[in-house]
Amino acid sequence: MEAGKGRRRSLIHGYGAARRASWLELFFDLVFVVAVFRLGQRLVNDPSARGVLVFAGLIGAVWWLWFSFSYFADLFDDDRPPSRLMQMTAMLGVLALSASLPGASAADANRFAVTYGLLLVLLAASYGLVGWIDVEARDFCAWNAAGFLIAAALWSGSLLLSPPGRYGVWAVALVVNAAMSGPLAYALASSAPTQTSHMPERFGLFTIVVLGEAVLAVANGIDAGGWRPVSVAIGVAGFVIACGVWWVYFLATYDSEAGNRALRAGRQAIVRSYLYVYGHLVVYAAIVTAGVAVELAAEAAAGHGPGAVVAGRLLGGSQVAMMAGCVVIYRGISLSVSRPVGLAQGGLALVALVIALAGLPPLVAVSLGAAAWVVLAIVEQWSAPDRPG
Repeated sequence: MEAGKGRRRSLIHGYGAARRASWLELFFDLVFVVAVFRLGQRLVNDPSARGVLVFAGLIGAVWWLWFSFSYFADLFDDDRPPSRLMQMTAMLGVLALSASLPGASAADANRFAVTYGLLLVLLAASYGLVGWIDVEARDFCAWNAAGFLIAAALWSGSLLLSPPGRYGVWAVALVVNAAMSGPLAYALASSAPTQTSHMPERFGLFTIVVLGEAVLAVANGIDAGGWRPVSVAIGVAGFVIACGVWWVYFLATYDSEAGNRALRAGRQAIVRSYLYVYGHLVVYAAIVTAGVAVELAAEAAAGHGPGAVVAGRLLGGSQVAMMAGCVVIYRGISLSVSRPVGLAQGGLALVALVIALAGLPPLVAVSLGAAAWVVLAIVEQWSAPDRPG
């Protein structure tokens, strides 16, 4: 665009004043509370191995939409009416998606696939429009648009198949989409955009969203346990776990400049930073699963639900997954400083394995997990002043 035309030469957010999440972005995140809540309830109703696998796949699909729309806004959102309308349209689609999460009805899976495909088409059209207007971002936008269009075609084509083949196509679509509209776009486009990024803040806000689901699960467990002393004690221990996750994430994992450092460091660093991005998915899924595990533990202590063994496996497994996700995040944001896995993190993982495999009583299992998080929070707080920035 020529400067005299009255439009910006580039639609990409260039380096300048620090950016913060807009009111609409906060509203956008709120819509995903519905999806996360319904996914958590689905896991409560089916905490079997199959239920965990389905939960993992669905939360991956829902999170990918959140990240995709959030990152488009990080790049190009100017908070003008067209941008607002695009995000609000996406929000309505996410609500429809939440209402159609696959359950016992085949119609739910059909609606989910159609809605998901349409949301991907909206993303492809958005990138296509920006690429048409902004020459500087055209090649990058073409890679992203192609990734979303190919994924949309796969989601639509999955309607021709019956489960489990349909779900396999969904998985392939997610992998292809996450590769093309992500690392490959940055690695192969003729010019890669650099923007003033506020994605770490968005990740932090979404962490609060999933922690809210975990806290709600704690309250549900206490209520389902009839406020028996043992159920209340499990609920308190579960809340301590949520507080420990919050403490450690925002003290040791959250890095407000992670995105900007990667963007300034060049393409190789940007591609590597996708470890930081995708590691968050593991952490989010683990937080929700831990909340569900505490709810089931409180029910088991009151003689309801699937039992202590299932709750222990979910709780222990979620903590191991959370530590693994944090390791991936650290590898994604450490450009010059490699953050090792410390003794405290390894200790939490060991405690998690004991919880998962030992068949402990519900109160003992959750209390042990809470104690491990308290120790980890203390260690991280003690070592925080000495950590390189």
